[in-house]
Amino acid sequence: MKASIVAASAAFAGSVAASHNGHAGIHARRGTGGYLMPTAPVYEDVCTVYTTVYAYVSAMPSAVANSTVYVVPSPIKPSSSSSTPCTEEIYSSSTSSTAAPYTPSSSIKVYTPAPTPTKEAYTPPVYSAPVYSAPVYSAPSSPKPVHSAKPSKTPSYGGSGGRIVTKGEKWAITYTPYSTTGDCKSAGEVKGDIAKIAEMGFTTIRSYSTDCGVFENVVPACQEHGLKVIYGIFLEAGGAGGKGPFSNYANQQLEDIKKNAPKDSVAMVIVGNEALFNNYCTAEELGSYIDHVRDTLRGAGFPHDIAITTTETVAVWQTKGAALCSHIDVFTAQVHPFFTNSVSPYEAGDFAKSQLELAAAVCPEAAAKGKYISEIGWPKAGEANGVAVPGYNEQKIAIKSIMDKVGKEACLFSYQDDKWKAPGAFGVEQYFGCSDAL
Repeated sequence: MKASIVAASAAFAGSVAASHNGHAGIHARRGTGGYLMPTAPVYEDVCTVYTTVYAYVSAMPSAVANSTVYVVPSPIKPSSSSSTPCTEEIYSSSTSSTAAPYTPSSSIKVYTPAPTPTKEAYTPPVYSAPVYSAPVYSAPSSPKPVHSAKPSKTPSYGGSGGRIVTKGEKWAITYTPYSTTGDCKSAGEVKGDIAKIAEMGFTTIRSYSTDCGVFENVVPACQEHGLKVIYGIFLEAGGAGGKGPFSNYANQQLEDIKKNAPKDSVAMVIVGNEALFNNYCTAEELGSYIDHVRDTLRGAGFPHDIAITTTETVAVWQTKGAALCSHIDVFTAQVHPFFTNSVSPYEAGDFAKSQLELAAAVCPEAAAKGKYISEIGWPKAGEANGVAVPGYNEQKIAIKSIMDKVGKEACLFSYQDDKWKAPGAFGVEQYFGCSDAL
């Protein structure tokens, strides 16, 4: 749906929206290809925020292929803005894995769902989800370089007085200021959305980039309600000369954060969103840019307890992520239970918990300072994916399971439905808005 955006424009007057850059990847969804966990005894994971095409590998059991093509509509250009205007872009990628297919244990009750249920007709089965134990992952033994920007004393990124603040079982939810047509929302619409997020009990929102009025509309509304912000620097392809690490595209987002982000309300900065999964850059390039972002923000007076990190799927962390471990302050991963066809709504929380542990084992030092799921949800409409059935009731069951098991570590996807997106695999991409399920 994402899978996921640049520019904070100069201040706008009234309700004029900032321009919405063409970040099709952040709004793209995933398939099972590339989300398989090679050492996991349980699941093939899935996830994102970018426009992506995913293909099932031949080693897996036969399943419906996931493929998604996202087209981000061009927004209305504001009359006064320094933001780069949105252009319509189409992205695609394919990833494969040699992982063995997941075989459920004999204790798991597997059922074959009827044709896609309606909200009124579907009655979910009574199911007791098993508890999964993730295998122990042996991290590479090669020495890890230490970056000079990191302080000698490890800061506290979460907990009492930290940047990661929870309320009950709730922490964060993703928020993108786009209307149903893909244009930027007005200041009034954004203000209403943020007020509802605060009323629901969330302490933090996740923004994927700095476009579409993030600093003009979103951040002021968050300040009004005491919400913290996970800022994103979105990366795409092309390297320093395109939209990759060290490009003007990326550096402008960094500059926006440096100049405009209130230092007391920054929860975290996520550099790139599944950039390795989409082959936008190498691990070395991404790691170097993460260090650059840290150096820049700390040099500008941002506190050392603001975690600088990146996020990838579980499979990518296992296959490519070890090279990033010395560059990140805390660990974050993307987990989407629905795209694993053996996971029912009742099992979503157990699945999420086991996959977070499995991925975090790749970078134990960073995970010891904090491990989080940066994106997780369940659709309320679309076609069934094996026992992963979409629907209103199913979404409520899945979200409750997720909140019960990993609520304090999970950033839910998403605040609202994205009706402007393409339907995507199983026709679910437009229906991950989970506000009514909470």
